[in-house]
Amino acid sequence: MKNIDENFNIKMNNINGALQIISVNLVTSFAGLFIKRLNASDYLVSLLNSLPALFSILGILLSTPLILSCKNKKKVTSLSYFVTRSFYILMAFVPILPEGLRAATFVLLYGAMNFPGSIATFFWQSFFADIFSPSKRSKVLSQRNSISTFTGTAVTLFVGILLHKLSNTKQELIHYYQIVFIIAFIIGIFEVLSLYMHKDKIKGNFVEVKSEKEKLSIDFFKGMIKQKPYLIYIICIIVFHFSWQMGWPLFLTYEVDYLHTNEMWAGIISTVNGVCMAIGYTFWRKFSDKKGSALTLTISAFGSGLCPLFYSISTHIIHVAYFTGIIGFTFAGIQLLLINSLYEVSPKENRTSYIALYNLCINLTLIIAPFVGMYIYKLTNIKVALLITAGARFFSSLLFFLRRNYTLKYKNINASSYVKI
Repeated sequence: MKNIDENFNIKMNNINGALQIISVNLVTSFAGLFIKRLNASDYLVSLLNSLPALFSILGILLSTPLILSCKNKKKVTSLSYFVTRSFYILMAFVPILPEGLRAATFVLLYGAMNFPGSIATFFWQSFFADIFSPSKRSKVLSQRNSISTFTGTAVTLFVGILLHKLSNTKQELIHYYQIVFIIAFIIGIFEVLSLYMHKDKIKGNFVEVKSEKEKLSIDFFKGMIKQKPYLIYIICIIVFHFSWQMGWPLFLTYEVDYLHTNEMWAGIISTVNGVCMAIGYTFWRKFSDKKGSALTLTISAFGSGLCPLFYSISTHIIHVAYFTGIIGFTFAGIQLLLINSLYEVSPKENRTSYIALYNLCINLTLIIAPFVGMYIYKLTNIKVALLITAGARFFSSLLFFLRRNYTLKYKNINASSYVKI
C-alpha cells in the first residue's frame, strides 16, 4: 500500500510541478519587463526583488505558531498556494489605476503575494519530505524539475512571442499582460487541486517527529547549534544567496537599458535556459549519486559565477541567448541540490522548524542583496557591478567546497540524517 501511494504521489507531483511552473512563469518571467513598461524607476526594480523577501519573513514569523501546531500539512499548503495565486487577479487590475500609481502598486502586490507564498513554500518542503522516502527524494525532485522546466519553457516562449507580435502599442501590450495574469490564476486553481490530491497518510521512519523544542525558540536554537552540519550549511547558504540575489536587478537593468530586450527575446532566452536546465537535472542527479551532493553543489555554485561574468562581456541581447544555456545547465544543479542538501542536514526531529529557519535566512539576504547590487552599480558602473557579483559567487562556491571537506571528516555525527555526502 505504501508503494502504491508513493507511486501515485510521484505522478501527482509531476503534474503539480508542471501546472505550478506554468502559472508562476506567466507572471514572474515577465514581471520585470511589465514594470518597465509601467515606467518603473531603478528603485522600484530593486524593490521588486527585495519586497517579496520582507513579506516572506513576515509570513514565516507571524504564522510559525499556527504552522507548527497544524497537523494537516497538505490542507494548509493547498490553501496557502490558492491565496498566493489569487494575487494574479489583483495584478490584472493594476493598469486601471492612475498612471503614477501603477508600477508601485504592482510591486507592492508582487511583494505581498509572498506572505502566503512563503508559508506555502516551506510547508510544501516539509510535506514533500514526509511523503517521499530519502532514497527517492533526489530522483523525484529531478523528475519533477525536468518535466516542469520543459513545460514552463514552452509556455514562456509561446507567451513571449505572442506578447511581442500581437501588440503594436504599449497600451495594447499592457492589455495583453492583463489577460496573461488572469490565465495564470486559472491554471493556479488546477495546480492547487493537483496538490490536494496527494496521499498524505504514508508512514515511515523518515516522517517528521515533533518535540517540545519544535518552535523557533531559544531552546530550538540551542539544539540547532549542536547540529553542526546544518549550521555550516546555513552559513554557506547565506553567503551564496546574497551573491546570487544581488545580481538579479543588475541583469534586468542590463538587458532592458543596455541591450534593449523585449518580450520575444525574454521568451527565447527562457527557452534556451529551460531546455538546458531540464538536461541538467538528469545530469546533476546522476553526478550527485556518484560524487556526492556536496561536490555537486560546489561545482554548480561555481557555474553560477559565470552568469554575471558573461553578462559583462555581452554587447547584444543575442549574446545572452548564446551563453544562457550554460547558466541554465549549472543552475539546474543548484536548484536540485539546495533543497536536497537541506533535507540531508535537517534532523528528522522538528524538520519543519529547520526548513523554516532556512527560508528565513534566504529571505533576509533577499531584502538587502538587490539594493547592494544596485548601489555598487550606481557607485561604479554596470560592468564593474556584474564583475563584483561574479567574484562574490565564486567565493560562495569556495565555501561550499570547504564545507564538503569538513563534512567528510564529520561522518560519525548525525549519520542517520545523511544520505551520501
